[in-house]
Amino acid sequence: MSKKNLLSGRDKELQEMAEQYEAAKAENRTIYLDADDLADLADWYAVHHKYAMATEVVEYGLGIHPDNTALLVEQAYLFLDTQHKEQAKDILERIAEESSEVKVLKANLLLGEGKEEEAEAILDSIDDKDDLANIVDVSYMYIDMGFPEKALTWLTRGLEKYAKEEAYLAVTGDCYYAQGLFEKATFFFNKLIDKNPYSAPYWFGLARCYFDQQMFDKAIEACDYATVADDEFADAYLMKGHSFFQLGNEESAMENYLQAEKFHLVSHGFINTFIGLNKASKGEWKEGYDYLEKAITAEDSHDFALPSLYANAALCLHKMGKKRKAHQYCKKAYDLAPEEIDPYLIEGRIYMEEGEYEKGVKRWAKALEYAPYADTWHEIGMCSMEIGQLSYAKLAFEHVKEMEPDFEGINERLTSLYMLLKDKENFMKYNQLCEHPFRLEELDRLQQILQEDNQEELALVMLSLIHISEPTRP
Repeated sequence: MSKKNLLSGRDKELQEMAEQYEAAKAENRTIYLDADDLADLADWYAVHHKYAMATEVVEYGLGIHPDNTALLVEQAYLFLDTQHKEQAKDILERIAEESSEVKVLKANLLLGEGKEEEAEAILDSIDDKDDLANIVDVSYMYIDMGFPEKALTWLTRGLEKYAKEEAYLAVTGDCYYAQGLFEKATFFFNKLIDKNPYSAPYWFGLARCYFDQQMFDKAIEACDYATVADDEFADAYLMKGHSFFQLGNEESAMENYLQAEKFHLVSHGFINTFIGLNKASKGEWKEGYDYLEKAITAEDSHDFALPSLYANAALCLHKMGKKRKAHQYCKKAYDLAPEEIDPYLIEGRIYMEEGEYEKGVKRWAKALEYAPYADTWHEIGMCSMEIGQLSYAKLAFEHVKEMEPDFEGINERLTSLYMLLKDKENFMKYNQLCEHPFRLEELDRLQQILQEDNQEELALVMLSLIHISEPTRP
């Protein structure tokens, strides 16, 4: 999907068009819409995760308007959305026209192959780079592909001319959100709401900003406004569910997840997965296992998710004392996906907790063989900290620091580690590098704790520190 209508003044118009289309379909009568409207309608369905309807509209449109460029471009995006890249390329080869939309699509495919320079060259060949539609399309393309900073370059072109246009404000808000600049994004979504207070996408955009700032009550309020504007806006129910879950209100979270499921945004398997993982993260192993088992056996479970599900269920089983079954579940995960690293990381932890250190190290080494990255070392470090294997944690975190000196939260991790190891020199070294280092009075208190050898209080300080900078997981 191009997302050009995701956050724009056309959302309500397209919703009404969708209602007309579906009414005509239900009554088995023909409805005539021009090609551009049908392409936009298909895009609207895709944005709302209704891919079957989006595909149907495109095919219907091509039946009326054969080889229409706008419809073929939309069809290509649908193939990209559903991970059918080769089919998208085939569609592109059918398009003879060299319009700006086609060039953006080509650039999208090139970026997906890591060909940034070629993509930029294609975009530079667009005739009217200052046209609002082109600015919006290119900006959303860069945002979707993970290059929001490049989108900002294009947005600068239209700042003076389009600063009051809804489409421009919307993509700017999304751009800042994609960069993690949530306060700036909030400013733009509030401006959009001032212009159109009955837009569900604008309220949802604001809700996302609040959620990522851990302002969960405000996120829920914004979602409420979104669902008042559109009671079938599934994304708002999902976000509301996440917010309630973060606040510890699991009953309300489930109610909203079920609403999201009703509108086909998520499956029941997803809901069980989400709750199971969160239960496990809180040490509620039996409940976590029960939900993960439901996700594993669900009819709508996806093969790609099963290895991780089996691995996390294995950890729950281990904690429940069912060691043999835990290792059996890890084997199932390996059989399904030999190169998936989660099972190796988790079984490595299980072996460590069982005192089988050599086997544990071998499992972690296997994870590093398939994913020799800082993220993998960080996971090993976090596991080691949680189970009290400080020497392994030291090795892992120092590897992270060496590979990626600016890795998020690594200075905090090393500070907490060396605090536990009572290594004053390294503690002071990494404390100075923390975003929020300990103040003098806090250091005095830490020294007192160390002198008293109060391990329980030291552990509490460590736990508060080790979780600094960890992202909130929906």
